[in-house]
Amino acid sequence: MAGDKPLGAGTLTPAELDKEADKVYRLFKRGNSRQAIGRALGMSTDVVERRLSRARKNLGEDSLADMRTDRESSLADMIRESYRNLDKAETVAEKNAVIRTIADLNMKVAKLLGLEMPAKVTLEMEKALELLHLQPDPVWGDGDL
Repeated sequence: MAGDKPLGAGTLTPAELDKEADKVYRLFKRGNSRQAIGRALGMSTDVVERRLSRARKNLGEDSLADMRTDRESSLADMIRESYRNLDKAETVAEKNAVIRTIADLNMKVAKLLGLEMPAKVTLEMEKALELLHLQPDPVWGDGDL
């Protein structure tokens, strides 16, 4: 039976390693650092990194899309919780802090999805469109009849 154990994994079977990797990955997706996970589970950061690598490998080739979906889902959960906190806020300062949090989370979602466009690019595009509207139409002329 000793041949069933992977080298360097101590007494854990492959199934147990997968279960541990899933647990580490869930904690990591919730925003915990590698160090915090290691402290909580009694692992070195190297072991945590190996478990994360194993979990990602187990996800297969869709892992990037899965990770993006996981992050989007986590952000959506935080936004929902922030709106609940907004309803509970009693002072203007508390409400403003929660509103800033919601705005920040929404920007993170936009960035994750590639929807964020830098302000400079937006301004340059607006200027270019304005210039296009000032030019005479190449087919119909400048509109004088």
